[in-house]
Amino acid sequence: MTASVIRYAVLLLLIVAGFYLSFELGRYQADYSRLDAWREASALQAEIGVRDGAIDELERRIAILETSGSIDRETYADVEANLAALEARIQSQEEELVFYRGIVTPGDGVAGLRVQNAEILPGEGEATHTLRLLLVQAIVHNDRVTGSVRLSLRGTLDGQATAYGLETLGTESQATDIPYGFRYFQTLEMGLRLPAGFEPTELEVQVWPRSPRGETIVQSFPWPAVTG
Repeated sequence: MTASVIRYAVLLLLIVAGFYLSFELGRYQADYSRLDAWREASALQAEIGVRDGAIDELERRIAILETSGSIDRETYADVEANLAALEARIQSQEEELVFYRGIVTPGDGVAGLRVQNAEILPGEGEATHTLRLLLVQAIVHNDRVTGSVRLSLRGTLDGQATAYGLETLGTESQATDIPYGFRYFQTLEMGLRLPAGFEPTELEVQVWPRSPRGETIVQSFPWPAVTG
């Protein structure tokens, strides 16, 4: 074997060895990159798991808060309803208190029988109304009072001044008066039917005491005041 052949053989071996080393180096580097990628993927997967757990915990807390908020809203609604009912009851009691104070100690300080209030409410049929009178015995309540009430409704019919009594206006009877009897107060109600074309302007109430005897009490109320 000549020296040139030996040199070629050594050169060929070196070339083959170089290719082999390059292949091994590339494979090593490729394995190392895959290892790093696997490690990074594992770390990201672990982080995603932690975040998923945090999201689940937040969703659980939100559900608890929503349930608690619903309960709080229901509780608040119940409290508000009870408060509204209580306020309405207090308002009613205050109105009753004012009413009884008006009986016991009226603002004008005048004792005796009187028409405390008069109002006319719409009836069921056309031109029909319900008259409601409140009679009271102010300040002095020692005795029961009895007597009767007469009505006169003044207005115009075809441009002429006209007045009608209860015997014409009453829907239940043709009685001329309504009896009363009480110690503190009494509400009287009666149906009225207005004649066709009649335009009322004033309601006159006459109270005729029978026991104890006294003078006739006459009180007038403008029609808009008793219907408003």
